[in-house]
Amino acid sequence: MKRDVIDAEKTYCNPIPLPDYPIGRDCLLTDTPFRCDYRETADPTVLWEDGKWYLYPSCGMAYWTEDFTTWHHQPMEPYDCGYAPTVVKHRGRFYLTASGAPLYVSDSPLGPFHERGRFLRPNGEEYACGDPMLFSDEDGRLYLYAGCGGGITGVELDAADPRRMLTEPQTMFTMDTQNHPWERIGDFNQDPSYSWTEGAWLHRQGDTYYLIYSAPGTQWVTYAMGAYKSRSPLGPWEYMESSPFLSRRHGIVRATGHGCVVKGPRDTLWVFYTCLVGYGGMFERRCGFDALGFDENGDIVAAPSEIPQWIPGYISDPHRGNNAGLLPLTQHARVCESSAAAGRDGLYACDDSLLTWWQPAADDPAPTLTVDLSDHGLTVRAMRLMWRDVGLDVKRGVMPGPFRYRVEALSMDGDWVCVLDRTDNAEDLLIDYRPLQTMKATKVRLCVTGHPVGIQPGVMNFTVFGTAEE
Repeated sequence: MKRDVIDAEKTYCNPIPLPDYPIGRDCLLTDTPFRCDYRETADPTVLWEDGKWYLYPSCGMAYWTEDFTTWHHQPMEPYDCGYAPTVVKHRGRFYLTASGAPLYVSDSPLGPFHERGRFLRPNGEEYACGDPMLFSDEDGRLYLYAGCGGGITGVELDAADPRRMLTEPQTMFTMDTQNHPWERIGDFNQDPSYSWTEGAWLHRQGDTYYLIYSAPGTQWVTYAMGAYKSRSPLGPWEYMESSPFLSRRHGIVRATGHGCVVKGPRDTLWVFYTCLVGYGGMFERRCGFDALGFDENGDIVAAPSEIPQWIPGYISDPHRGNNAGLLPLTQHARVCESSAAAGRDGLYACDDSLLTWWQPAADDPAPTLTVDLSDHGLTVRAMRLMWRDVGLDVKRGVMPGPFRYRVEALSMDGDWVCVLDRTDNAEDLLIDYRPLQTMKATKVRLCVTGHPVGIQPGVMNFTVFGTAEE
């Protein structure tokens, strides 16, 4: 697509800009050590239903969107039934469960969900599992997959009474750190002693079943997604040699594991996944999504992105190239801040890392961050802003809330022009991605105009996207 017809309104950018990011579960405990209070959402399950996506992540449900750029938070009952929730539409009803949770059912994707009880083995004993996944096949049969440790199990459920297992759960496959080095724990896959083989998801493509899983653990940058293939939902399984098919170790979007595959508009396929922040603790995470396809061998093909992509349905085969043509203009550029707290210089807002951030001095009445683009001018079109709410302390009542700001650009005539005004923002957006008023500029400036009471604003990432005009 030509640069002069790029429509930033038809783009999205990872991580997903969800409103009301939940408080991390560890932050609500009194005996868990961690660096600071933080927010998390991860392990996404997504449904495509009646022209909308419904997103069910760990720590707070649910979210929905119909334009794939603006997400809405609609808390439902139960709001948080455990880590790694899974939802499936089966025989016209929606079934929900999560790690260690009972089974719930509803007539609506947003509930209310009513408890049906625990899963039951054939002998009537209750069964609890970690990282469950429910799969309703084309023939109306229903399956449960699970595993949050050394392997993945599977079992067929009674399609008429989904609590009941028809057989004992069987092992689908186990960790294989000898033959699959990417499953080894550590940021360099250096420890073959174990792997957190987890996050099962079954996807059917034609006559082939893909049992997707993640390893070696959500806290490692090596966290990635692989798969086994079979002609049957319960195997036998053949390892997909191109695994991991989704992996990224550096940058804003990294440690891309535990998610789902969902069919979206125009029969396009998308993979939703977890990505790591990891400053506050190992469970400080975000979510992203990208196009997915298959190669000539029938293997899954996907790649995590952190620059603007075309929204689902905008092009018919996005996995062959979904990049919207917008490039980061501010990464590693020269910056000038109005002030900075000790060790929190302005350059950290543009350094491609979520472990650092710019934090203005506490007594700065009007914090600004100015970033050089080019003396010749570059065309600004969109921006991503990721906040750290420094001082968040839920036990002391210091809670998250809206940040307010505006973005200005220095025109070729030397005038500062407001290209985005969010000074009246009333929405809690820890991540914000917005189109800008398109113009050619030599500098951009972020002006922080408001923040939650008791919180010091920190900017983990400020990226302006655009193009170079010839």
